[in-house]
Amino acid sequence: MRYKCLLALIGVAALVWLAGDDAYGQRGGRGGGVARGGGARVSGAAVGPYGGGGAATRSRGTVVGPAGGSRTVGGGSGSYTTGRGTTINYAGAGRGVTGPGGASAGRGVGGVQVTTPGGQTATRAGSVGGVQGPGGRTAVGGRSVGGTSGPYGSGVSASRGGVAVGPGGAVGGGTRVGTATSATGRTISGGSHWSAASNPYAAYASASRGVAVAGPVGHYTAYRSGAAVRTQAGYVRTGFRGYNYFNAGWYTAHPAAWRYAGWTTAAPYWTYWPYATYATFCGYPATPIYYDYGTTIVYEGDNVYYNGESVATAADYAAQAASYAAAGKEAKTDEKEEWKALGVFAMIQGEEKDANNIFQLAVNKDGVIRGNYYSAVTDTTLPVYGSVDKKTQRAAWTIGDNKETVFETGFANLSQPETQMLIHSGKDRTQQWTLVRLEPPKEEK
Repeated sequence: MRYKCLLALIGVAALVWLAGDDAYGQRGGRGGGVARGGGARVSGAAVGPYGGGGAATRSRGTVVGPAGGSRTVGGGSGSYTTGRGTTINYAGAGRGVTGPGGASAGRGVGGVQVTTPGGQTATRAGSVGGVQGPGGRTAVGGRSVGGTSGPYGSGVSASRGGVAVGPGGAVGGGTRVGTATSATGRTISGGSHWSAASNPYAAYASASRGVAVAGPVGHYTAYRSGAAVRTQAGYVRTGFRGYNYFNAGWYTAHPAAWRYAGWTTAAPYWTYWPYATYATFCGYPATPIYYDYGTTIVYEGDNVYYNGESVATAADYAAQAASYAAAGKEAKTDEKEEWKALGVFAMIQGEEKDANNIFQLAVNKDGVIRGNYYSAVTDTTLPVYGSVDKKTQRAAWTIGDNKETVFETGFANLSQPETQMLIHSGKDRTQQWTLVRLEPPKEEK
């Protein structure tokens, strides 16, 4: 039944993409064209040496019109079962059209469905089309949608993108969104957008990325036991392999990263101290203020409560954090002034255990925060700008030129092995994440 649904989905997409007249087809294979090509259909089945088996069919045909235009249509489908019981079903269709003047266009759709022995099913369908005209003018676009369902949860994602090339250069762009729901009912959603343009004189590129955890009215905090956070942090540290970050070679490869001239080796960037050392250095009270999100700091609807008392609306609380971060970015710093490292942290969402998003943080005597955000997935880094509010001891920072996304935790929290943090996406959404301190490389201690 699922395979029939996949074929039906591809069939509908094929009708949408392949049906209808076009300028080339009317002068080529349509409207009284003479068949100068041929058609073929092939089917077969095979059994592999490890017990897997499959079957497939395919067909193709070409029609040439009286003015020299042509149209080629092809399609195919099949099914294969591996020796371990995983079933793979696939189907696709495509069409190419060539006009008498040499211009050409093509369209295609395809899909694949994989079902594991445990009942988890993943499906993906996509389409792509392109056209090329005189002078090299070209346009290409595509889209895809995929989903998974089974005993371990469900999810769906979609993406689209395109590029156009003309005599003045090229432009391109794309978007991607997705939602996943675990077996326990937790939902995570995210999206990204990128765009780029080039011409003979310059090139431009931009990208944005967002992720959201479903919560009440756009704001989310939840109690997490210390034992659960420590266990997760243990997995993160065990799997971490980025001990070559923030050394001389890393800075050579990332010249735009923030760097303190007084630290000539990697060791100082990874160093951390107890809160009392930071309090003395910055002139803060000896008694630390810890922020335990989901326990002492709780979001309920559009209000924020601290130890059971309402302290601000969610929008105002986010605006306060944004002001602390902005004050730090605007602060003038001297290369000769002293900085004290806060250490290196992995930023973790939900139950993740991979350290792919890294913060390296430092503070000066005025409570100004500097450092780096590093994406291990894309091998890119952006500078960190922020500050600590001396009265509330809230630490907040932003990365790069993004002013809308503000990261926040208690200054004293940063002296802990692991801690909770907030991420404000403007004033309308707040998420709760985890910061895990990463131990310095052994050779650098």
